[in-house]
Amino acid sequence: MITTQEILQFHFSPANLKNSAQKIIPITLSILNEYRIDKLHKITEEVGANSFSFSGNNLIPQVFRKFKSSIGAESRIFERRELRTLTYSLTYSERNLKTILSDENELKNALEAMENNWRDTFLSGLIDCLLSNWETTHQKSLEQLEQFITKKLDNYTGNRNTLNSFKSNKRYFNTKNGDLILGDTIAKLNRPIQEATKILCVPESWFSYSYFSRVIVTYYERNKANILTEIDNLSEVLLKNNSSITSKRLVSKMIIQANQPAFATLQDRLKKIAFTQIGDPSNISNWAAFENATETEKGEIIQGRNILNEWITQQFINVFFNVCINDERRKRFWLRYASKISSFKVYGPQHTKAILKRDEKISEYVDARFESVSSRRGVSAFILYIGDYMLIEFSNEGYAFYAYKINSSYRPSLSYQLNSVDDLRNGSMPMAVHSDNYYNYFNEEGRITHRDGNQIWETRFNSWMNKKVFV
Repeated sequence: MITTQEILQFHFSPANLKNSAQKIIPITLSILNEYRIDKLHKITEEVGANSFSFSGNNLIPQVFRKFKSSIGAESRIFERRELRTLTYSLTYSERNLKTILSDENELKNALEAMENNWRDTFLSGLIDCLLSNWETTHQKSLEQLEQFITKKLDNYTGNRNTLNSFKSNKRYFNTKNGDLILGDTIAKLNRPIQEATKILCVPESWFSYSYFSRVIVTYYERNKANILTEIDNLSEVLLKNNSSITSKRLVSKMIIQANQPAFATLQDRLKKIAFTQIGDPSNISNWAAFENATETEKGEIIQGRNILNEWITQQFINVFFNVCINDERRKRFWLRYASKISSFKVYGPQHTKAILKRDEKISEYVDARFESVSSRRGVSAFILYIGDYMLIEFSNEGYAFYAYKINSSYRPSLSYQLNSVDDLRNGSMPMAVHSDNYYNYFNEEGRITHRDGNQIWETRFNSWMNKKVFV
């Protein structure tokens, strides 16, 4: 049958029309438009950034001294330029003069001076001060500053984009929970946390201000179900924020969350991040709680450090008993106690250290946990600290296990380089467990062999550990 198109000799192809439409605008014009749009965006950013530019840093000491000397005077006369400088001087101090922000009355006087000759341009410096000192110990002063800023934003009726953005986002400047609200909002909007400064319309460099610490932590807490994908971004965020406080808060939480078999692959990545951003958990000072940490935060930092130390201990146990001595039973035994081990050291010849460093899972942790001995013999020692005890396993099958009380006169000194790991052995010590036909007897310290008898050696070890170490 002849179709209508054939009768009218009309042939129409939607696909051809679509392809032709794409070519209506020349590619050169399209590229030019993209370039101009990009240029407009950059101009907009530069104009916004100019709101925060301040070239009077050299004037800060002068204005600060003038303000301090005016305290108690009947009148204080400041020029507008001096007042704008004063907004950036609130946290300045010198010699025996404390900061203005640290004294509520002085801050009140400074804000009154600004009020008497107010200019909206003062807001940038005040907001800079608010966000950079968000976690100051002087919370009353911070609240006073927040209330002043909020009042000025409420009264603002101008058309400056930056100030109007501040006004619409003033809920984020609430010192009680504004940072938490922002972190929660960014997570709900499914936007990257790095856009926090854009949302507030502040310079990107402010991302390192203390205000953003809990913004970041809250964002990740809201996205904790997606920890496997969020960790891809974690190193970049922590590096950009550049705050040990944020790292301790957040990495501790993530380590606690990841402490289960389902996150085994994630644990290696978290170890690297923790090691880089906070430090080796073998050094307790690296993981000390920061000033003003809450009791919950202090507990999480301790728990996070302990778990991280356990992960590293488990990997060392795996490698030591696989590489230094191929003993599956000893490895399984000590892995069960990994969570009890507070710290450990490996002693041995340099070539043993080189072998351990070949394993990428522990290579970066070896230097802090390995001590070289002078002897080139291939025997190494694994010293484990649990409670009040120094426990030592050796890589030679013929060597017994040794247990020393930390305060014991038998305990070998580690204050000098050992000639060999044999210096850690004391043949005059009694057996830690000895038996007659009916009873086992347990000494406070001593040796235990790895030979099976009426009991397998693991049973003797467990009995002694439960009687003496875990009491």
